[in-house]
Parts: sequence; structure tokens; C-alpha cells
Amino acid sequence: MNASDATAPAEKDRHLHVRMADDRSSIYDLITEYLQASGKAPDWFWRTAGRLEGNEADNLEELLSSAFEAGAFIAHDHPEDLEFLWVTEEECEKERRREERGGPSDASKKERSSMSHYA
Repeated sequence: MNASDATAPAEKDRHLHVRMADDRSSIYDLITEYLQASGKAPDWFWRTAGRLEGNEADNLEELLSSAFEAGAFIAHDHPEDLEFLWVTEEECEKERRREERGGPSDASKKERSSMSHYA
């Protein structure tokens, strides 16, 4: 057994978190930029996302597809704005507890407020 064998299981048990590198940045603004660049209607997207219910499968598929495309757009056109973290379940749980104790962060408040004009 070598050193790489010992770390392999730990690496396999990690999952990806993608975050904005700057707490003052808003993911909603970057998604809106993508929607505009791709000729899609940001107003429709944000309004539909805000009132989506489980029985709207057609809208859900369009929203998920657009969100996936937006993620690729952001990663390609704005890589400096993203931070990729591979975390274990334990690290993820610690972060959740920290967020719960501290309440919503300033960044999440900003993200919600930047989206509110579309609702």
C-alpha cells in the first residue's frame, strides 16, 4: 500500500461545492447576464423560478436546462468569480451548522435582494 492508496477513499467521498469567490458578487447577476447573452428572457426565468410548483414539469425542465447552461457560461466567461471546493460530508455538515448559528450571510442577503426586482 502506498500513500496514494491511503488518500483515494477520502477523495472518492468528496463532493463539489461551487461558490462565488467574492462575497459581494451575486450569482443572480451572472445568471441574468447569461440569460440576456443567450437571448432568453431573464424576467420570465426569475418569475417562473419564484413560483414554480411540482406539477410544472415543462417549466422545470426549461429552468434546469437554463441554469445548467448558465453555470457553464459563468465557468467559461467568469472563472475568476468562482471558487470550487471538494468537501467531505463532515466538512459540509460543519459549514451548515456554522451557517445556521450565524443566520443568513451578507452574501446570501445580497443575492436575494438582487433577484427581488425580477419577482
